[in-house]
Amino acid sequence: MEIIKNKTSMINGNIRPNGHEPEVVKEKAETIISIRRLALPTSDYTDHENYQLLWIAEGVESITVDFDTIPFYPNTIIFLTPGKFINLDFSDSPPAGWILGFSRDFFKNQNLEGLNIKNADIFHAYDDMPRIVLSPKIGERVHSIAEMMAEFAGSEIPNKEVAISALLRALLVYCDSKCNLKPSFGNNRQDLNIVSLFKYHVSRHFLEHHLVSDYAQLMNITPKYLNQVVKRVMGVTAKSIIQEQLLIQASRDLKFSNESIKEIAFKLGFAEPEHFSHFFKKSTGKTPSLFRNT
Repeated sequence: MEIIKNKTSMINGNIRPNGHEPEVVKEKAETIISIRRLALPTSDYTDHENYQLLWIAEGVESITVDFDTIPFYPNTIIFLTPGKFINLDFSDSPPAGWILGFSRDFFKNQNLEGLNIKNADIFHAYDDMPRIVLSPKIGERVHSIAEMMAEFAGSEIPNKEVAISALLRALLVYCDSKCNLKPSFGNNRQDLNIVSLFKYHVSRHFLEHHLVSDYAQLMNITPKYLNQVVKRVMGVTAKSIIQEQLLIQASRDLKFSNESIKEIAFKLGFAEPEHFSHFFKKSTGKTPSLFRNT
């Protein structure tokens, strides 16, 4: 069996300020937690570096995740893995809710063994969005916990990061017990870790690396073995995971940027715009121009 030879280091980053400045807590050098309220006019809460826990009480009509729109219900919690495009369509009333962001290392280092949410980045490939709809009473409790976390983050209390981490872990455990994730495969831990690490690298490097062999080299395993593991766990090829990330970014740029199709093609790492157009049409059935204008 081919195994990972070297431990791959993880690079963490803060959630970039968008709307209200988030309170940021550092637990040692490698752990970062940020806390902020939902606020107008911010509607794009995409984060390419961190996991996010969104609690939305009210003030939203619908939620778009990677161009799939899902209906909104009051007191909804959504768990997002890094790189997920998230856009909120606000209603007439002011939005109410919180966004908790935390680094990949923080999430992976928590004592969450036996919880489905630990491998949420793998479940996302099955079109399962880890989410729950809370009762108003429980929603009030979540709001109280988020307020406590924000209060700790903005204070000078000694060891405040310990309290914030404990509160966040409690939320994760609660969300796992109530969310819609239902595992349907019985893979070993090493396979799950390999796929999770592969998806992490794809989310960070898909603009410059389009080949499975590029990621296999980063992970110190062979392309054949990487593809076998991805296929065994997810039922799809490793190449399709890379192409899915490219397609999501391309769709987002076509819809929400003023960049030309040529500029988008080069940004996504295609040598020629024609190659990008062929890839996009083959994947969606539409040319980039037609997709942009519909």
